[in-house]
Amino acid sequence: MKIECGIIKSKIHTDNPDLLKALIRLYTFKVPGSEFSTVYKRRQWDGKKRFITAAGSFPSGLLSYILADLKRIDCAPDVEVLYKEDSTFSIKNIKNFTYYNFQKDFIKKALLKKRGVIKSPTGSGKTLIMAGIIKALSSKKMVILFNAKQILTQTYDFLNESCKIENLGICFGEGYIYGDIMLCTVQSIDKILDTHLEEAEVLLVDEVHEFANGKVTLAAINSFPKAQYRLGFTATPPSEDIPKYNLTGALGPVWEETSTSSLIEEGKLTKPLIQLIPIPSLSSLKESSSYSEVYENFIVKNQIRNQKICDIVTTIKETNEKARLLILVNNLEHAQQLHTLIENSFKLWGDDPILTRYQTISKFLSDKKSSVLIGTKILQTGINIEEITHFINARGLKSEIATIQALGRTLRIHDSMDRVYIYDFIDNAKYLREHSRLRKEHYLSEGHEIKIL
Repeated sequence: MKIECGIIKSKIHTDNPDLLKALIRLYTFKVPGSEFSTVYKRRQWDGKKRFITAAGSFPSGLLSYILADLKRIDCAPDVEVLYKEDSTFSIKNIKNFTYYNFQKDFIKKALLKKRGVIKSPTGSGKTLIMAGIIKALSSKKMVILFNAKQILTQTYDFLNESCKIENLGICFGEGYIYGDIMLCTVQSIDKILDTHLEEAEVLLVDEVHEFANGKVTLAAINSFPKAQYRLGFTATPPSEDIPKYNLTGALGPVWEETSTSSLIEEGKLTKPLIQLIPIPSLSSLKESSSYSEVYENFIVKNQIRNQKICDIVTTIKETNEKARLLILVNNLEHAQQLHTLIENSFKLWGDDPILTRYQTISKFLSDKKSSVLIGTKILQTGINIEEITHFINARGLKSEIATIQALGRTLRIHDSMDRVYIYDFIDNAKYLREHSRLRKEHYLSEGHEIKIL
């Protein structure tokens, strides 16, 4: 057996068709909800996604997985690399920063292995890891992709002002500055196709879990044919088969050098106390109610639940004169309701221009008394605020990625606190009851302390 390895695609050559079929089956997965599609109902598609084709072609990032599978049956194929492999670069220091050991290990592995997904907990200095890789490879043309302009501008400021990395460019809906090292939102990628698509040797993708399923985002990370260095960054790589192999196929295997619980024990992250508040059942629920109807009535418009949120805020303000409270909701209607109920609160969501976001955050942080910031998904991954002392997850939901990403907003070390207080809810309604149970499991899987209030 022989495997030809390219930067984006590779191919298996074998005279054993049964072995190839076995590999194809191993990397074939049912697409969730496929049975509802028209082509499935017409029997034009079996509802499955195959990561290895009948001809033996597969995304190059899966090479290490396939080799490991073949090793289990004592099969050691010849691997022929179809491109000239780059020499190994060495790690470089960044003035005024000292890498933690796990950060240094990530950077060294990235420079040696050249492709993979770096799993680094939120608050662990992921952007410094990225900066270390960029510093070492700064002589190369590169693209750094983002799915949100807020994270892009924060990263640009850090690389430019704090790390003094030169030749940076920036590209998003509201602005464009050329640089060989181009920070770009995936929504504006068409603006750099002429300058970077064929020439970039390095592709870095921030919050890469958000690129796992969308056609545009997947197409973006499967582009740049000369980029030997293909690295993603996330605290929460997807565990479901299809999004997992979408990412690892485009980039490479997931690397994990540390964990949230380890960083808390080492004093690098703040220890959270998660407090779950039971919400009583309401009698107006119909068994035929859809999820959206249940969510609207039992979370967004639930007066008991919303009043409990207000009571929590009031209690915190009475006992802590300099508290910084973050409240996360799922839609604008819920944000507006809580903003009306909670006096002197600030609100923030994705449609706000960059300038408005910075102004709102500045007012929230500069308030001499305790202050409250209410926002939608943008507060899950798009905002870096170290000073959060209390976090209320008012939105519910069941996603592990959404839950852990939101929690991670609060764990950064800050002088004003030695512990952060998290409030979540045990919702007692159809769909929501199971979602609450799953969130509790997600918190426990991270090793966090939980109390039922």
